[in-house]
Amino acid sequence: MDTSRLDELLRRHAGLIQKVAWAYCRDATDRTDVVQEIAVQLWRAHGRYDPRLRESTWVARIALNVAISFHRREERHRRHRAPQAEAPESSPQPIDPAAAGADAASRDEEAARLRGAIEKLGALDRALVLLHLEGHDHGEIAAALGITAGNVATKWWRIKERLRGALAPAARDAAHEAAGSPARAATNRGDDHGTR
Repeated sequence: MDTSRLDELLRRHAGLIQKVAWAYCRDATDRTDVVQEIAVQLWRAHGRYDPRLRESTWVARIALNVAISFHRREERHRRHRAPQAEAPESSPQPIDPAAAGADAASRDEEAARLRGAIEKLGALDRALVLLHLEGHDHGEIAAALGITAGNVATKWWRIKERLRGALAPAARDAAHEAAGSPARAATNRGDDHGTR
């Protein structure tokens, strides 16, 4: 593959490659390294492209393999290094609720909780979520991850249940706060009905 064809491939799939890097790397430098390694691996693998697969599925498989390998290697290194005070990861600044409205702040909080729940998933499950959000069907996800479509369907159902479970307490709390906390007040009094 010549460099112009590689550049075009990288342009067409830049969004997917960036999402994969963001899903597995907390540090901006690591994300840059992973994106570069994905480009190298795409160039090396060009002769093995199977035209029966969508090009995006092939790119996703290579990108995920690179990112998951990087993530596992970093986790091993992190466990073996002496604990050091790490600076908090820089993240996008939250929207000012006064400027953007309480609804925007609520959506930002909800999105942050969802991102946190997804980050707690295992590497394969995180990859499955990413591919699903990219619009791939179960067959394409199966091809990218090297598992069966039936396994994808089962895993996807279990992931959705796990994410619902992780987000449910926060959603209940938000609903109680919005309703003036009668349920929380009842719980605090030991009364299930909110009345005395």
